[in-house]
Amino acid sequence: MKNLLNKGTHCLILQSEFSALSYWNYVDVCKLVGAKYPAAPLGLLTVAALLPQQWTFKLVDANIEPVLDEHFEWADIVCIGGMLPQQASIISTISRAHRFNLPVVVGGPDPTSQPELYQSADYLVLGEGEVTIPMFIADLKAGYARGTYKSDEKADMTKAVVPRFDLIQFKDYLQVGIQYSRGCPFQCEFCNIVELFGRIPRAKTPDQVIRELQTLYDLGYRGHIDIVDDNFIGNKKNVKQALTAVKEWSRRRKYPFYFSTECSINLADDEILMQLMRDVDFRYIFVGIETPEETALIMTNKKANVNKPVAATIKKIYSYGMIVNAGFIIGFDHESYNIAENMIRCIQDSGISMAMLGMLYALPGTELARRLKDERRLFEDSSILTNQTMIDQTTNGVYIILKRDHISLEKYTTYY
Repeated sequence: MKNLLNKGTHCLILQSEFSALSYWNYVDVCKLVGAKYPAAPLGLLTVAALLPQQWTFKLVDANIEPVLDEHFEWADIVCIGGMLPQQASIISTISRAHRFNLPVVVGGPDPTSQPELYQSADYLVLGEGEVTIPMFIADLKAGYARGTYKSDEKADMTKAVVPRFDLIQFKDYLQVGIQYSRGCPFQCEFCNIVELFGRIPRAKTPDQVIRELQTLYDLGYRGHIDIVDDNFIGNKKNVKQALTAVKEWSRRRKYPFYFSTECSINLADDEILMQLMRDVDFRYIFVGIETPEETALIMTNKKANVNKPVAATIKKIYSYGMIVNAGFIIGFDHESYNIAENMIRCIQDSGISMAMLGMLYALPGTELARRLKDERRLFEDSSILTNQTMIDQTTNGVYIILKRDHISLEKYTTYY
């Protein structure tokens, strides 16, 4: 095998295709403004920055352009990564790359959660890349042709690299993402963020955030930046320091960017924080409402939302100029038979303009999946999508055995 650590190695980085009908698809919206896809592949841009910088990189996003034979003919090594909705595409791409006799490196959330599905890859780089990519590079140097690299260690975000934003065409995307922190202090039963990144939020320094914004600015990007954190306000003290720095940087450059992110609902408890977000032009906030019914919230350990009147809380966030995109889940054990009507009333009373509804799904590795497996209520192949047609978060049906009849759940979804 060629010594891949030499200068001149061609590394093909592939963003696998998402289901065309999934939540991750806003293609028709993109067409309205001349873009091809909503979000740039931040994870793979970060991977490119962690790999040997003497390599030559080419990033191909299958969501915006066809992956051609000539891409594989150019390459010496192929790197792929992704989430559950990309599973089938990742696995088929591994086979395709092997037809060109190329070594394949795979990582990302779904391979980390279900590595057994990706054994056809030559190298499995699991967990946080800042920790495991150096292990992989060490094995390349030693001449190993295969390997699996994992660690319970969490990355030190104060040492994080600046992603290789230069590998994409900004005009192809509605927004470009940056990451400020990893981890969430809450422990919702159905969420895999704690499993992947832990409960202690780890953040970049204000200087690091400014460095990434400056990099995008110097490359000519202007417009929408999504801060991709699963809970941007996991550590409110730290985020206020970062926002203060961003506020001054933005003011001096006449506000070249506006922002969106995901926050827990307790954002509304902190008016200083909301004012800082307003000052730097945060326009959209995704909030996991999940359900308006407190019993279901308590039983699924969504404690941050308990005793929070949804309508008043959302309207308070609106008062700071931020539009709320809210997530809802249907199918909790302890929800009432009136859940559909209750959700509709919650959305209307709150003035939520964008509501994402999904069936309860037991993501692999979550506390929910472990509980349902113990109760023999989890379909064993529910997270294997290679032989399924993934449609969306409701049409595909229920992947767990509910405590009530499934017909009643189907009745709920007719409201939407």
